[in-house]
This record gives sequence, structure tokens and C-alpha cells, in this order.
Amino acid sequence: MENLDIRQKILDAGLELYERGLVTRDFGCISARVSNDEFLITPAGIPYAAMRPEDIVLVSISKLSYKGNTKPSSEIGIHAAVYKLHPGVSFSVHTHQNYATAFSVLGRDLTDLPEDKAALLGSVVPVSTYALAGTKSLQANVMNAMQRFLGAHAILMKSHGIICFGATMDDAFRNAFALEKLCEDRFEEETGRDAFHLYTPEEAEDRGLISYHKGPRGINIFAKTEILKLFAENGKDVEIYTDDAAQLFGTKIRCLPNDADQKHILSALKVVPAVLIRDKGAVFYSSSREECEAAFMILQKNCLSAFLSEKKKQGEPLSVLLQVYEHSKYLRSHPRQK
Repeated sequence: MENLDIRQKILDAGLELYERGLVTRDFGCISARVSNDEFLITPAGIPYAAMRPEDIVLVSISKLSYKGNTKPSSEIGIHAAVYKLHPGVSFSVHTHQNYATAFSVLGRDLTDLPEDKAALLGSVVPVSTYALAGTKSLQANVMNAMQRFLGAHAILMKSHGIICFGATMDDAFRNAFALEKLCEDRFEEETGRDAFHLYTPEEAEDRGLISYHKGPRGINIFAKTEILKLFAENGKDVEIYTDDAAQLFGTKIRCLPNDADQKHILSALKVVPAVLIRDKGAVFYSSSREECEAAFMILQKNCLSAFLSEKKKQGEPLSVLLQVYEHSKYLRSHPRQK
């Protein structure tokens, strides 16, 4: 097998991104240039923990054609754009990390970076205008954002995620983590409060903030992290700000009354994998633990995005049309067990 060492680096990178909470399930993607003409990229639809070296797909930078029967990530166009515009870049990571995604919702470039972050990311981190994931429109929008600031090594993709890149895997990772820290710090500066800790399922379980219950037809999770309790205390349905939240939850995240009985809760969970319970927290249900945990992480991130957007009075929820489209598309490939 050609480029086995690079394939293994991509696999290792995927596991690290997943373990650090920068991606969930098979969301996001990772690529590495192997020549002036080709790059390797993670496949579509395979969770990072299940990927093998032979699943990594070889793609043409100029044509976006690929070899083999495994379908590459739908975001191959974005990665190809990076390698076209940046000859010195050899590694790219596309993540859905929490704070950077929340700032992407605001739809404005990140400027006035501290010196240490500017040395890694460039003087400005531009934001690309919104387009559906995996489309030529999104590729063009990201390309335009990169062309506006060719010195940038990270791009915010509005209401979707980010892409960070560098000469090596270590550089790309360093940039992704630097961007997240920049956005956490900026969140505190702009909201006047401490950053929320958005937990991975493992962290939340260790701290007693999440509990698992196995039923006859699936997994039920109850979570009471700070941000979920805050939105549960509001007692209002939560608007949808990110496209992965639209995929899982549709047009809103319902907040049920605190006296909702089991029948009421289970009825709501037949449609979507999570609901808030007023003054208590959030309940998640799915036939698989994996989907419950993905919903847990995505709900926290959407609540963070909602909090920042409402606090700054910038950005907006996704349109209902986009929410319905994303949710319908997701259900076709991930039907819920009734």
C-alpha cells in the first residue's frame, strides 16, 4: 500500500480530534498532500475509530477524481482549494470545534489577534459565507475567504465549522487548538463571563454530569452540564444555529415542562434524539450510544452558539428551509428507531 505512513498519520489525527472533542462521529475530515497533484483524505461515512489505512482515499487536486471504491469526504473541494492556494501546506483538518464554530455564526472575521496567535494563524482569521456542506458553493466561498487573506492558516466556515492547515500535521493541529483558545478568550472578553466548559461524554461521566440508562430498545442519557442547565432554566425552545444541529434536531430543540411525564418525553424523543427538561437538563435517546453522545456534544455547541449570538445581537439561526433540508437529508441516511 502506497503512503502507508501518511495514511497512519491521518488515522492518528482523526482519533486525536475525536478524543479532544473537535469532531463527533464521522463529521469533519482530515487530509494530507502526497505530491503536487494529489492528496489523501478521510472517507465519507466511516467513524474515526473504525477507519483503516486502506479506507483513506487518494484524490486529484485539480480534478477531484479519486481512486478505488471508497467514497471520499464530501469536503474534498475545500481541501483541494487549500493545496491549490498554498503550495507550502501539506496537512489540513476540518473540524466542528465548539468556540470557533460559535464565532463563525456571527459572520465576521476575527481581527486584532494577539501576537502569539497571529504568528500561527495570520493577522486575520476570515469567515466564509454560508453554503451547504459538500457543495461547490461552499468550496467557492472558502476559496474567496482564503484569497482575501492569503496569510491566514485558518478559515471560519459560517454556521458549519473551520478548516486549519499547515506545513505539517503538528502545524495544522497547533493552529486548530490556537484558534479554539483564541475564540474562548474572545468569548470571555465579549460576553463578560467565564467560558462554558463543553464536555466530552467521557469528561461529563467522570464528573457525574451525565448518566446512561439502557432500555429494551436503545440508550437513554440524562445530562446536566452548565450550559444545558442554563438553557433548560430558560424554559424556551432553542433555535438552531449550526448545520450539524439542524441535521440532528430539525427546526428547534424543544424544552418540555419540568413535570413532563415519561410518556410525554418519549413521544418527543421519537422525532429527535434530544429534548431539554425545564430546570433539570437534557434527555437524549437513540438506538445507539454513539448517536446519543454525538447529540450531547452538538446540543452543547448549538447552545453555545445561541448564547453568543443572542448576547452580541449578531448572527442568526439557520433559515427554516435549511433546517428542514438538513434534517431530512440526515434522516435518509440515519433513520431513527421508533
